[in-house]
Amino acid sequence: MIRAVRVATACLLTALILVLAMAELGARYVYPRVSHLEQRIVGDEREVTARSVSLENDPPSVLLVGNSLLLHALAYPKIRTDLAPNIHAVRYVIENTDYFDWYYGLRRLFAEGVRPSKVVLCLNLGQTLSHGVLSSSPRHLFRAGDLLAVSRATGMDTTQTSNLVFSHFSAFYAAREGIRNYVLNIADPPFAKELNRLARQPPVLPSEEEMLQESRARLRDIDKLCRDNGVQFVFVVPPALTDRNDLLLKAGTLEGIDVDAPIASRSLGPEFFLDRFHLNEKGAAVFTEALVRDLRARSRIGGIS
Repeated sequence: MIRAVRVATACLLTALILVLAMAELGARYVYPRVSHLEQRIVGDEREVTARSVSLENDPPSVLLVGNSLLLHALAYPKIRTDLAPNIHAVRYVIENTDYFDWYYGLRRLFAEGVRPSKVVLCLNLGQTLSHGVLSSSPRHLFRAGDLLAVSRATGMDTTQTSNLVFSHFSAFYAAREGIRNYVLNIADPPFAKELNRLARQPPVLPSEEEMLQESRARLRDIDKLCRDNGVQFVFVVPPALTDRNDLLLKAGTLEGIDVDAPIASRSLGPEFFLDRFHLNEKGAAVFTEALVRDLRARSRIGGIS
C-alpha cells in the first residue's frame, strides 16, 4: 500500500514537472511566434539592444519608449524616414507600462550598454504618477539586482514581491496575463474587448499640489538617470481631449527638464482618436509630423549631439 502511494506520488510529481516545463518552454519559444504583440515587443527589444555598441560614424540616435499611447500615436516608418539620415529613431513600446516600468527599464538598458543620444519617454499624467508595474516587466525590462528596489519604490507587499521575482526568472509566469488575453482574443473576441474596456478605468488622482510635487520628483529622477549615463532626456506629453496632462509641462518648467507637448492638449477633436484615449491613424499622422519637427529643432540647437 505504501509503495503504491509512493509510486502514485512520484507519477503525479513527474506529470506536474512535465506540465510546468512545457508551459515554460511554450512561453519562451512558442508564444513569441504566435502572438503579434509579443513579436513586436521582442523585435523592438532586439533592435534597441543591437545598437548597444555604437560606431563613431553612426548618426545620433533617439530611443522612443512608452506604452500604447505612443504605439498608436507614432507612425513609426514615417518618423524613421523623416528623421533619416541625420537622426536614427528606434522605438521600444510595451503596452500598459507606466513610469516605474521605464525608469527601471532604462536602468537595465543603460547597464547593458545601450547609449542612445536621446531618450524620449511618452506618458500621460496618470501613468507618470502610477505606483504599479506591468506583470511582464520584470522579465522584459528589469535587472535581477533591481527587483528589491522596484518592490520598495512601488510599495509592494511580500506576495507582490514574490510575483516580481518569479516573473523575472519564469517566462510563463511573466507572460501569464498576455497568454490569457491572447487565448481570450482567439476564443471570444467580443468578450475580450469588453473585459479590456472594463479594465480601463481612469486613475484616482490626488490634489493638484500633490500631483505637481510628485511629477517634479519623478521627472527629476529619470532625467538624472539619463544624464548620469551620458544620455539626454525628453519627456513627451501625448495629445488628449482634456488639459489634465498640462501639469507635466508645469512640472518640467519648474525643474528645468525638457518636457514637450508636440500637440497641445484639446487641440485635436474626437475624430482624431480611436477611443477618446488613443490616437487613430489620422491623429498619428498629425502627432508624428509635430514630433519630427520638435526633434529636428532640438537637433539644430544642439539637443542631439
